[in-house]
Amino acid sequence: MDYSQTYSLFMATDVACRILGVDPKVMLETAGLGAIARGRIEVRGTAQQYFDCWNTMEVLSPRPDYVLHLGVAISRGPVIPVFFTLSCAPDMETGLMRLAQFKSLLGPTHMRVFWDNGLLRLEFDSVDARVPMPPSLGALQLVVAVENIRGAAAQHVCPVAAGFDGSQEERHKIAGHLGVMPERSHAAYVAFSPEDAKRRFISENPALWADVEADLKLQLAAQNDRWPAAERVRGVLVDLMPAGRTGAEDVALALRISRSTLQRRLREEGTSYQAVLDATRYDMAIRYLTKTALRADEIANVLAYRDANSFSRSFRRWTGQAPVAFREALARSKDEAGDKE
Repeated sequence: MDYSQTYSLFMATDVACRILGVDPKVMLETAGLGAIARGRIEVRGTAQQYFDCWNTMEVLSPRPDYVLHLGVAISRGPVIPVFFTLSCAPDMETGLMRLAQFKSLLGPTHMRVFWDNGLLRLEFDSVDARVPMPPSLGALQLVVAVENIRGAAAQHVCPVAAGFDGSQEERHKIAGHLGVMPERSHAAYVAFSPEDAKRRFISENPALWADVEADLKLQLAAQNDRWPAAERVRGVLVDLMPAGRTGAEDVALALRISRSTLQRRLREEGTSYQAVLDATRYDMAIRYLTKTALRADEIANVLAYRDANSFSRSFRRWTGQAPVAFREALARSKDEAGDKE
């Protein structure tokens, strides 16, 4: 394992801090990470630094129900493409297997899904055996997983068993929400009955999943310098856009090359950074407008536009239509085609 590997701190600085009302700069300074953030828009850290952020967040959080509040808000709030692995799936087992492939895109967490004594078991642990995952983060993983499953199934699914390495008080805080009292265990886990594991998801969306899977694979492969520069840039953009980051400097930093090197490599492939950014946004905009029910402002946020109006102007430039008009026209054409059959 490469112990120098770094991970985006987006889930901490952009998502969790915003939900909890914690100043991300204060959090990073308190965690002793102020130096790695200065002058950088895209902040990354090692597994130890990532976990230091979460421990600091727990201290700075004004809420005693920090884990439960944050877990529910993450599941119901921002659009995070990695979670489409679960929601687009036909059932829980398939979705969790897919999510396990790409969980590391959200941080230094190893996720395992397997059958154990007739139950479908989902485990979370640190990717670095030398750096244990904080108990509060383990608890958060359980809340987010269960909440996402309930949303996809449209049922109040409860695990049969659960556990994480927290005190009795910490375990009691999430027991009511999970529907079972977690035991104390090294690895954070939840286990589900065979009936729930095979339960159909109402959010199943195979067409969207085909596109999302391709993007997530690009994200994983973005660090492979043998891939074409344009594809690596697209992979990084898919990773950075939910955090509102689309600058060439951000992408170059994530690829560990200089901005001038990035631009040179793209020129050699007959393209430019702006062209790749526009093409990525266009493809994703069409996808979300045609294959999801996301509102225009939600799509604008996923694509890192300042606001819905900025997204609308770009979409008009690409297609000659506003996003809402494009979606309505598509719906009419489908209705007309159905009437002719």
